[in-house]
Amino acid sequence: MKTCAIQIHEFGSPEVLRYEEVELPEPGFGEVRLRQTAIGVNFLDVYFRKGDFPSTPLPFIPGYEGTGFVEATGEGVTEFQVGDRVAYQLVSGSRSL
Repeated sequence: MKTCAIQIHEFGSPEVLRYEEVELPEPGFGEVRLRQTAIGVNFLDVYFRKGDFPSTPLPFIPGYEGTGFVEATGEGVTEFQVGDRVAYQLVSGSRSL
């Protein structure tokens, strides 16, 4: 399944942000995939974009908080079902997503 996302392939100013088509993997064990309805952009994302945390693997999708609906669940997921509304914070890449 494909979607579009902001990706960062190198650290730097806002010009390094790239809106690109990306492949969404199926959720793995204990994971869910969300249909995002709102994603926060805050200073933490700016710090990662600038490279203030150099251990961040490239490329990456910024975003550490958001809300949406569960679109798919991986094996072992028992707390959520498709269609559940959820919100999260401090989850790297808001990748589901």
